[in-house]
Amino acid sequence: MTYQELTKQIDDALYPDVSAAGGLANALGQALAAMGSPLEASATISFIPFARVEGGSRFCQTYIVKEERLFTFDFWTDGVTYGKGACRDLNDAAQAIHFWIIEEPDIAAMKNRFSFFTPSEKALAHEAGKAVEYQWDELLTRWAKQGASDALSPLPLIQAASKHPELRQLFPFTSLYSLHFSRTTGYPFTTDCPFANPIGDGRFRVHSASRDVIGEGNVDEVIGMLKSNLPLNCGPAVNGTAENLLDASDSK
Repeated sequence: MTYQELTKQIDDALYPDVSAAGGLANALGQALAAMGSPLEASATISFIPFARVEGGSRFCQTYIVKEERLFTFDFWTDGVTYGKGACRDLNDAAQAIHFWIIEEPDIAAMKNRFSFFTPSEKALAHEAGKAVEYQWDELLTRWAKQGASDALSPLPLIQAASKHPELRQLFPFTSLYSLHFSRTTGYPFTTDCPFANPIGDGRFRVHSASRDVIGEGNVDEVIGMLKSNLPLNCGPAVNGTAENLLDASDSK
């Protein structure tokens, strides 16, 4: 799906139904109710027309396009965007959202039923149980394209970390130039692992989960600091979000 500019205000000529309902969330809620869906839509942000529908670990976010009548929406589960869609009929959008949340289909079922559904590569990896491997490959490829000549590139650290099982089993991500690790594959990620950022001249600084400085060193020294400061019993990253992991711990 090509980029479409989202509108900040409802155009009555393009979206008379949305305008008459008093907003996108109200209009989508009415479409869901008309099909007998138990789901409800809410407007959790107010600076643009927006609607969110959620149930269990799944949710969808809906927007409207500026230059033409078009509803765009995304499909989330376990903190991962599984795909996007766009259509001109709000009832079609409601059907897809209801199916995604209530029936909990896989990617193949969504593609088979809704031609406007486009899955992401990351979603395909998640569904295949290869989220961590995909993320490592994606980080390595993306930062390699940006070039390792940048004095603050985390690429040397990513390359080194990917070779150590204790770190390779975790879900890696970068924030600006710093390399982080999560014990879950979905957002929001866990924040209980140490992280490191480049400081120039081939050196890096390691921070604890509470952002205290642990130390500085070259790549090999920093890898050792990261490994020795991981949480106890830090196993492979699991599907879900930080909240899911916390809930699972509380239930034990």
